[in-house]
Amino acid sequence: MRCYATITAVTSVIVGLLALAKTGYGLDCDFCYGDEDCSLGLDVPVVECDEESVQLTNSSLASFIRPLSTALPTKHNHYECIHVRATSVSGHVFLFTRGCVHQLEGGRHFCSLPHAAFQGSLECIACVGDRCNNVPVLQEGSAAMIRRSSLISLAVCSLLAVSLSTLAAPYS
Repeated sequence: MRCYATITAVTSVIVGLLALAKTGYGLDCDFCYGDEDCSLGLDVPVVECDEESVQLTNSSLASFIRPLSTALPTKHNHYECIHVRATSVSGHVFLFTRGCVHQLEGGRHFCSLPHAAFQGSLECIACVGDRCNNVPVLQEGSAAMIRRSSLISLAVCSLLAVSLSTLAAPYS
């Protein structure tokens, strides 16, 4: 019984911490345009997401991600940080933006929005967490590493959740 009470307390603390996690409201994101400004590491300017910062980010990306110029179904006052970097086949960075966007409704993901066709590579990251869009500039082939590490994180979190629910269940 004592073990069950301890597990219940630990589970309550974890759920409480998750409830305190940001939902995108009051989110701080790196905010920059261009290769030179966005490559400053921690010295990139930071903004608290609001309607004005979303409009500025959207206007910088609208010619490349055309759905941003229309009325997308979004969650009001829920934001996410983005990092978008497009590089030509020759290695020229022709688009580099970090900023705030609205979270999309219906489980849609910002990085799945259609973008202008080009030959080269595209880095697109959308995340919720203060300055989560301050990511190192990726080198050729490292995008696969980000996907792999995300899958590993997901697997670890899933195993933790299953373990906690198994331990929290009363013994018969």
